[in-house]
Formats: sequence, structure tokens, C-alpha cells
Amino acid sequence: MKRIGVVGAGTMGAGIAQTAAHAGLTVRLYDIGPEPLEAGLGRVRAGLDRLVARGKLSGPDRDAALARIHTTSRLSDFHDVDFVIEAAPEVLELKKRIFAELDETCGPNVVLATNTSSLSVTEIGAMTGRQALVAGMHFFNPVPVMKLVEVVSGARTSPEAAERTSELARLLGKTPVQAKDTPGFIVNRIARPFPGEALRILGENVAGIRQIDRAAKLAAGFRMGPFELMDLVGMDINFAVNKSVFEQFFCEPRFRPHPLQAQMVKANLLGRKTGAGWYRYAADQITDGPEGTKFYGKPGPRVAGITTVFVDEDQAMADLVAAAGYTLNRSSDDADVVMLSAWSQPRPVPCRDQALVLVDASCESVTAAASRFDRPEQVAGYGGLPSVADRQLVEIAVGIRTETATWQRAALFFQSLGREIEVIHDGPALIAPRLIACLVNEAAYALMEGVATVADIDTAMKLGLNYPHGPLEWADKIGPGTVLRILEGLHRETGEDRYRPCPHLRKLVTAKRTFYDLCHG
Repeated sequence: MKRIGVVGAGTMGAGIAQTAAHAGLTVRLYDIGPEPLEAGLGRVRAGLDRLVARGKLSGPDRDAALARIHTTSRLSDFHDVDFVIEAAPEVLELKKRIFAELDETCGPNVVLATNTSSLSVTEIGAMTGRQALVAGMHFFNPVPVMKLVEVVSGARTSPEAAERTSELARLLGKTPVQAKDTPGFIVNRIARPFPGEALRILGENVAGIRQIDRAAKLAAGFRMGPFELMDLVGMDINFAVNKSVFEQFFCEPRFRPHPLQAQMVKANLLGRKTGAGWYRYAADQITDGPEGTKFYGKPGPRVAGITTVFVDEDQAMADLVAAAGYTLNRSSDDADVVMLSAWSQPRPVPCRDQALVLVDASCESVTAAASRFDRPEQVAGYGGLPSVADRQLVEIAVGIRTETATWQRAALFFQSLGREIEVIHDGPALIAPRLIACLVNEAAYALMEGVATVADIDTAMKLGLNYPHGPLEWADKIGPGTVLRILEGLHRETGEDRYRPCPHLRKLVTAKRTFYDLCHG
């Protein structure tokens, strides 16, 4: 493979051309006229110049890479290329016309790949007489930086064409993952719950925008909060993709858009590109935005009046409590603080009259948990999934009958463990476990439907979106059974079908297997 054709000199096409030329391939770059072609070459020059400035490319090598790119406004010039990557705008009819012309122009054994992020590879390939040689090759922006390529097989794509597409991806220094041609492929499908569930948490008045973003980053480990991400991508794009996936799945509740998305688009609050979205921006930086409920910030000292702590079935938490200088009790009935983890069997335990009772509210509301105790006013919820030992921030949830003094002591207690705090309203689950469980559930559905393998799903989400863990890896770390409990709690308390647990997840739990356990087949 020595010569490739790239259709489209926009952001993605120029990035693909730069990457291919840098890898030593000769590139024929097509666009409709001299102006877009010159703009595309300008993008390539700027990208290569950045590599030179960082010491990653020499001046002569930059010049040689530029010399390997030849521009054209005639698709007929693709008659002698070895492979074609189409990166035209996401308009189905436009792509169909391009592929019909490429089919007439290119050699009979040339693979035609589309860089679509959401359109049907099968439908695009149907415009050609070589459906076995049409594949998806979905790059991520910015192409020279991002390592992931989704190699998408349409209904009639041959294994040989998929392998040749993967081979080219590796030649370009990318990591290919194999995906079936379904709406959103891997990344754009599985990622939908991240903004979707955040919007529902906001819409239910459980937490504010900043609180949700802080919990996503400091409790779950995401690099960006969901509202920051929506502002970066653009609300119009986010809403359009959400609607497209929802419609392509024939109105599956898991993908249902939220009214807040439509409201933001109508108000032209699209994010960074309009200077205002969920936050306001100046020079592409957040200047201000909604604070939500006041949060308790930095870690603090030990809490007066708390000496002994009972921790049920959470060794990491017990170690954290002991390291903070508290005495661990073996029984709950005479402890100052009683902590019940998500791994504990939901049940009342004996507590002394003034004890602070902290229940991990990852799998049910605080109000539901508190109803099992004689003094529900002394019960507050906390976020223990992921483990408090692995997070910088703890969500404190206030039940309907939780007294102010109770949640305030809870906040001070977790601060004394070296954690930041967000105090939120009671919901069917907390922020971090809701986000993670819904991502795991969607990944489980994609796996069950044969969209991709366990390893490719996790690789795609980590490389494509910089997730701290792949969703299925995360499920195994937390425990598939715990993820199932979170989803069942959400389903039970809301009645919404969007939280319906994936049957494959249920089967794994029944069989006491994990996603990475090869024994489950």
C-alpha cells in the first residue's frame, strides 16, 4: 500500500492526509475546487509545523511529507490509488454520490472506506458494485493526535476488506478496533449515557451543573465533566447526534433526548463556539457559570465528638478511617459513626441514639435506606462507588427526613478523611454510580449484540474519549452484581425503561462470571 486517495480537505480530511504523508504514503487529496484545497493544505502545513516546533519532526522531513500530498478537484485522478478514505461532510446523499463515482473510477480491488461517524456503512456501500470492499474507517479529531480508528464492517463487507482497513490504520500509527455497522458504532453509541444521564440528574434537581461535572471528574475520574464536554462539542451537534441515534434505534428509551437539550439549542446556547452554553466563555476558557447547591470544598480536621467508627464490609474505607485517626469498632451498637457500604446487605443495624448513620446510596435513595432505621433523621447518604479510597470527592445525599445537623456532620467527617464534598439532593442513586452503571449497561448491550468484543469496546472508549477505565473493565472492578443492583434500583425507583438491565449482564451475575472471564464464552 503506497498511494491513497483522501476525499475532502476539511478538518478530518486534512488530518488524515497529514497523518498518511507523515507515515510515508503518497496522498492524492480531493476537494471541489482550489480554495478548499488550499485551505486543507494550510491545515496540513500548520500541523506539520507544530511537530517541528515540538522537536518531533525535522524540517526536511516536514518538506518531504508535504511533497507527498498532491491535490486534485477530479475524482478521476484516483484511478491508480491503492486505497480510498472518504472524509466528506456527514450528508448521506453526498456520500452516496461520491461512492458511486469512486466505484467507476478506482481499480476493482481497491477498498473504499468512509470516515462517517454516524451514517450507515451498508447503505453507502450499496451505491457501488463492490459492497464487499466498502468499509467504515472512523477517525477521531484531531486525527494526527488521536490513536483510535473504528473499522466498521457493513452487512456485506468482507473480512479481507476489514483486515486491509485495519492494516492501513496500523500503518498510520493508529489502533484499530473492529465494529459492526450499527448506529453510533462503538464510541458514539456507548458514550450516549454520559451526557444523557447528567441531563436527567440535572432535570430531576438532584444536583447542579458544576456539582455533576465535579463529581464526574473527582469521584469517577473522567477528564471532563459531561456539561463541559457538551459545551466543547457544541449543543447543536450533541442534540443532533442524540436524536439520530434515538431514531435509528427506533425510539429505544436508553437514547431518548432530554428537553433541556432542545431548550439550549433554541436559545443558541451552543457552548464554546457561541461563547455561552452551560458555562460562559472568554478566550475559550470558562469565566463563570451556574454554581448549583453550595459545596463544601477542601479536606478538614477530625470531627469533634467522633471517636469510634463501625465500617461494614469495606476494608478500603476502614483503612482510610483508621489512617485519619479514628478508632474502628467491631460492632455498630456503640459507635459514633456507623457506615454501611454498597456491599452490605440492606438491613437495619443496632445503633446508639446519637450515632451518625452513613449509608452508601449508590444503589438506592437515602430516603429508602433510612426507612429501615428507627431514627431516619440521623441517616445521610454517601458515594462509595467507585471506592472512597480511589476518589477525591464524596457526594453527600440528603434524604427527605435527614436533619441539617446530620448531613453537615457527614460532610465534616468525609472532609476529615481527606476528601472534598458535594452535598446533593436525594435521588434514586448518586452521580458517579449512575454515570458509570449506565455506561456499563450500554457497553453490555453492544457486546451482547455483537457490535464489538470486550477488549475492543474498552480500547475504543479509553483511546477515543480518554475514559479512565473501559466500561467493561470498570464493571469487573466494581463487580457486575453491584452494577446490576444500581440499575435495578434506578429502574425500581424511577419506573423508566431506560434503566432496564442488559440480559447479558444478568446472565453474568447469575453465572458468577465477569466480562473478562474467558470461561463465560
